[in-house]
Amino acid sequence: MFSKLGDLKEMRSQAKAMQAMLAQEQITADYKGISIIMNGNQEILNISISDDAYNNKEELANNLKTAFTEAIKKVQRLMASKLGGLV
Repeated sequence: MFSKLGDLKEMRSQAKAMQAMLAQEQITADYKGISIIMNGNQEILNISISDDAYNNKEELANNLKTAFTEAIKKVQRLMASKLGGLV
């Protein structure tokens, strides 16, 4: 029973190390004048919107959704590649 607690503690330690490593990684997603920088823990670090992207409110909202979706997909691919290297 106590050996399983040690295994659990080791897994927790590895998860914290992975989270710290991912926090150091950054991705940038650009879409139609919108740039989103996100770290590996899916925290948004910066959002930039060009003046041209403000032309149409509805289009801006759709482009923001697309840019965020792309940023999240990039982070997920980053996470998968980092986790794949550990297995």
